Amino acid sequence: MLMSVSPKSLAKSAVATVRRELMVRCHGVDVADVAKLLKTFIIILVTCVTASLPMQTHAKSTKTAKAYTISANDVADIRVTKYELALVQVMAEICPQMLSGRQKGQFYEAYNNQLRAFIPSADDPEEILDYLSTQRDYRAVLQSVRSWTKSFPQNENRELCTDFANVSRAF
Repeated sequence: MLMSVSPKSLAKSAVATVRRELMVRCHGVDVADVAKLLKTFIIILVTCVTASLPMQTHAKSTKTAKAYTISANDVADIRVTKYELALVQVMAEICPQMLSGRQKGQFYEAYNNQLRAFIPSADDPEEILDYLSTQRDYRAVLQSVRSWTKSFPQNENRELCTDFANVSRAF
C-alpha cells in the first residue's frame, strides 16, 4: 500500500529531525539557553563597565597628561620657578646612573621630598612634571637647564648628585 506524503509535511519532519540532532544538551541546559544567558551576561558586563568609567564633568578645569587628570589648582600651587622644577627633573634624569645603590635610594627619597615641597597639593607631583613637559614654555626651560647641566664636568655633576642625595631637601 502506498502512502501519499505531501512535500510540506516531509519538510516539517526533516526540519524537526535536524533540530533534534543539532540541539546540544549539557548538564540539562540547551545551547539556546546558554546563548540567551551569554547575551544577558554581555549586556550586564557592558553596562557595568560603562557605568564605572569616570564622567568628564570638569573638563574645562582639568587637563590630561597620560591617563591622569591634572587640576588647574595643582599647576597653580607650584611654589617655585620653572627653572627650579626643571633642575630637579634634570637631576632625576642624570643622577641615578652616577650613584651607588644606597645613594640611589637616598636620592629618590630626597627627590620625592623636594617635589612635595615644590608642589604640596598634588597627589603625584611627577604627574605635574609630565604635564608641564607637554607645555612649550616649560620644555624650553627644561632644555636650557639640560644644556647648562651638561656644560659642567661629570665629576661636578656627580658631586652635586651625591650632595642632593645626602640632604632631605636641597632648595
